Amino acid sequence: MSRKAPMLDRAELYEAVWSSPLTEISHTFGLTPGGLAKMCDRLDVPRPKRSYWRLSAKERTALRPPLPPYEPATGKAKTVSPKMKRTRLPIRERQAQLLEIAARIVEQEGVDEVSLNRLAREAGISQAQAHNCFPRRVDVLAELARREIREFERSRQGVVLRGQDRITQIVLSTVNYLNEAGRRGSLLQSILLETDVREILRRERAATRAMLTDPIINSMSMTYGMSKEEALGSNRLVTALCLRTGRLIANRDLSIEAGIRLCLPMVMGCVRSNAQRAA
Repeated sequence: MSRKAPMLDRAELYEAVWSSPLTEISHTFGLTPGGLAKMCDRLDVPRPKRSYWRLSAKERTALRPPLPPYEPATGKAKTVSPKMKRTRLPIRERQAQLLEIAARIVEQEGVDEVSLNRLAREAGISQAQAHNCFPRRVDVLAELARREIREFERSRQGVVLRGQDRITQIVLSTVNYLNEAGRRGSLLQSILLETDVREILRRERAATRAMLTDPIINSMSMTYGMSKEEALGSNRLVTALCLRTGRLIANRDLSIEAGIRLCLPMVMGCVRSNAQRAA
């Protein structure tokens, strides 16, 4: 026998989804969490974002919207974006499209709102096609983080090449990084809130760290007459300082101008200290 679609009362559904997460109540309606979310969308029943459940009860009450009227004859044409025309794209272009959609969702609504189902819906493709591009949600977020890190590095290399000496290159690199943190760093910081994404990137960095840092450490050791342990420690301290300042700027806890004023003298102080040691 075919399974009949459950008959739902909109007011009952509204009360349920604003009282408990979909994952906890979907079974009472005979649906999966995703199916219940679709039912809410179909009946024009607003539902909370995942981040809603992290708030206090008082904050949740303030954010809860009223149940809007529903007109079955017209449906949700006024509130739902028109479906995109489905087109076949090479997988790399489709992946890039999904990453752009994911980036917009993270910036406008938060990383919790990113799901493969939603990406597929907004791209106008099937869920199977989205899964062909990225098997899991975490794969989307990890690749988006890699894209942002590559953009940071591409920008840094572009300005460093303009420096005629090592000191100028360090100044240009530091200022550029902090400017980029203010311009696009909030997206990366939001993605890195995901533990699984951080773990994936940590493993990748561990695999390439020696290849990337050994030349720097060897150069510092030879230039400043430092042991490799001291050179590594100095490099890590300066890197940590810049990353922390960039994080404050990205989170809007510090302006770009203030970050540069505070961070750059400390970076240069470390560089000059190393140079004086070699003198």
